[in-house]
Amino acid sequence: MPPEERREAVLEFMADHGIALPPKAIFRGMKTEMGIHFSYRTVQTILSELEEKGLVARVNKAALDDGDIEPIPKDEAGRRAYYMITMDGRREVNDS
Repeated sequence: MPPEERREAVLEFMADHGIALPPKAIFRGMKTEMGIHFSYRTVQTILSELEEKGLVARVNKAALDDGDIEPIPKDEAGRRAYYMITMDGRREVNDS
């Protein structure tokens, strides 16, 4: 699968599920539901690229537990996070 199709597949998976998920759950879900053959590391790289483009957001797991969606500030980039598709990401999926 070419890199652009991998990126689209990650976005489509996130749009279909509509909830914040950790990278490992995204990878496992895509393997199970879509039969992907690329690595967990590739999914992590794609998520970082999508975040830079504003198509997904890293959100605070602890805040999710309280029912809030709270982006993780850039200065806390090393924190473990869940990823959630943004409205721009949804538009990207709908336009393709």
